[in-house]
Amino acid sequence: MKHPADMNIGERIALTIVIVLVILFAMAAFGYFSGGWEAAGQYRVQPAMPRPPTSKWESRLITLDRDAADTAYTEHLKKLILTALAAGDTNAFDRALVGARNTRKAYIAIMDAIEKREREVEQAK
Repeated sequence: MKHPADMNIGERIALTIVIVLVILFAMAAFGYFSGGWEAAGQYRVQPAMPRPPTSKWESRLITLDRDAADTAYTEHLKKLILTALAAGDTNAFDRALVGARNTRKAYIAIMDAIEKREREVEQAK
């Protein structure tokens, strides 16, 4: 085998790829034989947090939750827009759009959870 200094660029790249593959296969074999793959593949479900008991203020709390979600949504969108304007680069607006999309998803999930809680309170009455 040639010394690496005597190899051309193609041979060096091929040697590097072979070395990386050998290391990856060794790590994969170690993980497989030590049982690490099975442990890593298991999904751990966290137990649900217990819901606080309903109170006579539940309808007011639901209203406050809705107002808080609305305020947080608009405030976060304002922050995204102001940050994009201050950055001044074209990618800032793309990042702001992604942030707005994520904010919308979070808002919908929160409002769905509030609506579910509201139905549960109504059924409990």
